[in-house]
Amino acid sequence: MFNSLLNGLILGFGVSVPFGPVNILILTNALRSFKNSLAVGFGAFSVDMLYLFLLQFGLLGFLNNDIFKYILAIFGFCFLSYMAFLMVRKKSEALDVQNQDFKESLLKSYIKGCFLNGTNPFVIGFWLSTAGVIIADGHPYIMTVGLVISIIAWVFALSFFVARYKHFFGAKVIKIVNIVSALIIEYFAVSLLYKTFIG
Repeated sequence: MFNSLLNGLILGFGVSVPFGPVNILILTNALRSFKNSLAVGFGAFSVDMLYLFLLQFGLLGFLNNDIFKYILAIFGFCFLSYMAFLMVRKKSEALDVQNQDFKESLLKSYIKGCFLNGTNPFVIGFWLSTAGVIIADGHPYIMTVGLVISIIAWVFALSFFVARYKHFFGAKVIKIVNIVSALIIEYFAVSLLYKTFIG
């Protein structure tokens, strides 16, 4: 039972720690608002858990087909590109975390996290393969608990530490962070199309 929990914890950190589009969005939001960055993270987490839940009951097998992946990849590319555009578009005077209030609603941040994960066909592909590993475990529910704990812990830790030390970031630094983040997200957007349609 302990091994199942440990395997779940390791798998959860393996899912959440690599810096993809979701972590980039959590980071950039944490520079403005701890609550909004948490909302993004929990939005993405909700989609992960929804996929995992449905896959464990065999309800998402039909998603593992090329046409659906192509459609999802196009939507994912458009959404990621739009997010990158918004990051670059921000005016430098609006980036000063010391003087500006972050006015985006928690619901909007949550939906962004959901949409970011939900439009990525590789997330579905990952859970299609991972669901089999979890189901094959001797204690699948214990492993799932470990998975949930580690993903939530990472989302909270990333949001907390970036928000806690945001006073180290001036407007110029945040502008650079936004530009670099936008380039990384656009890389993921192009990579998503390339991997889906070309291989």
